[in-house]
Amino acid sequence: MTTILSWDGGLTLLAPLVAVGLALLTRRVVPSLGAAIVVGAVVAARGSIPTALAHIAEVIFEVTTSTDNLKVSAFSVLVAATVGVMGASGGTAAMVARVEGLARGRRGAMAASWLAGGVVFFDDYANCLVVGGAMGPLCDRNRVSRAKLAYIVDATAAPIASLAILSTWVGYEVSLLGEALAGTGSSAAGFSVFLTALPYRFYCVLTLAFVGAIALSGRDFGPMYAAEARQRASTSGVSTSDVSGTQASIAPTSAWLAVVPILALVGITFGGLWRSGWRALGPDAVDPRLFEVLGAADAFQSMLDGSLAALIVAGVLAVASGSLRVGEVPRAAWSSIRTVAAALVVLYLAWTLGGIIKDTEAAGFIASGLQGWLPPALLPALVFLLAVVTSFSTGSSFFTMGALIPLVIPLAVELGQGSTSPILLASAAAVLDGAVLGDHASPISDTTILSSLGSRCDVVTHVRTQLPYVLVVGLVALLMGTIPAGLGWSPWLGLGLGSLACVGLVLSLGRVPPTDDRATDDRATDDRATDDRASPSSDPEPPLRSGALEL
Repeated sequence: MTTILSWDGGLTLLAPLVAVGLALLTRRVVPSLGAAIVVGAVVAARGSIPTALAHIAEVIFEVTTSTDNLKVSAFSVLVAATVGVMGASGGTAAMVARVEGLARGRRGAMAASWLAGGVVFFDDYANCLVVGGAMGPLCDRNRVSRAKLAYIVDATAAPIASLAILSTWVGYEVSLLGEALAGTGSSAAGFSVFLTALPYRFYCVLTLAFVGAIALSGRDFGPMYAAEARQRASTSGVSTSDVSGTQASIAPTSAWLAVVPILALVGITFGGLWRSGWRALGPDAVDPRLFEVLGAADAFQSMLDGSLAALIVAGVLAVASGSLRVGEVPRAAWSSIRTVAAALVVLYLAWTLGGIIKDTEAAGFIASGLQGWLPPALLPALVFLLAVVTSFSTGSSFFTMGALIPLVIPLAVELGQGSTSPILLASAAAVLDGAVLGDHASPISDTTILSSLGSRCDVVTHVRTQLPYVLVVGLVALLMGTIPAGLGWSPWLGLGLGSLACVGLVLSLGRVPPTDDRATDDRATDDRATDDRASPSSDPEPPLRSGALEL
């Protein structure tokens, strides 16, 4: 009992427990993180309130004055601004319309929606709203239900943004990893660990494979099959039991208004990564691999340079083409920047909480407690499940990553005996993947609501039809990816076997929906389910990045 209640014992776990517990009870992220910071500081100060307050001020000063943190914040703001300008100019809609032109028939409409999700890789919010709105009419013409469109949009938005080396997610993910690694005394860079852990991102990668199999095969199972069968039997273009709300759209103009800024973002960022990586490795480096060069690079400065160039290019092209007037460019940028304002607040609070948790030495206490009964090989699986539960309950993948990474990474370093061990890589990936899975399954998640809004699909219908697919892929990722990786298996083997399993499940469990009136047998059941459904908000402002939780 003494050990559990001591300042260097079980009390070190109070901060993350308070953060998650209050978020579940109050649905408010910022107060939950703030309370956790105070509790953690009191624990780190061994109960001394004046010392705790001074410690909080010290950590906040370090977090807010960190050059890397400022660069991450600026990168997030600039990318959001670029997305806003590209969207207001009609460039993003035109880029998606080009993908739409490849569609032929029902499978073509689904495949085009799947590909469009990959085109809008740089932001999950833009993906949900742009792809859902642009592909809706195409899906209607080809008898694809809005529930299926919402699933395709949701299943490509967060996974791609979380995996992409250049997106509004990467700065957040890399910074959390870097801060946690620095707290262990490791010299490993957050960007390097992020890159090396990509093959361990089983859920995100397998989700993209599963969606592709669903789209290309035309097969479905569970509630999604019923929704697709009703849609194919419907004489109208849209299934009335699925559609909800209205969606304002921006007329497409020229795809180049979006393509060129994206090329500028990618090209300048990669150029900066390459130059700074080679400079950091020095002249003695002998045939380094690409990941080694990128891992040694100054990621934050390169991303900042690329995002600034992309915003300038987007603004100049929008004005030069006549799509926007000069005064409309800053307004379009600001309207998009506001969507990440809450994310920045959560980001700085997460950084602060991470520093406080590090000082409580919670990871050391957990590691000592787990030794002897929890094999290190099972840590990634345990972390994955914990992240799923946290993200599902709070509706926020960003909150989940911010709360768990500062705790998991030091623990994984200690149990895995190194900052480059498979245990660390699999555990880091498990947090990021579990956060995305819980986000997909949660009815209060921001991307769940936004994908419903963008696709004009009722939220309850979207959650009910998507959930079996999410759980199936999550189980495959856990059994064929995360657990074997913890045991030392190659992650590439897990990805290969997992992808085959996903395709096999679609082909074995799924059926192509019929086109005759037999499909209407399930209509009554769904109509009863939609009587008390909750429609997505008609507010044109999307939910805040911190999740569907309130601030």
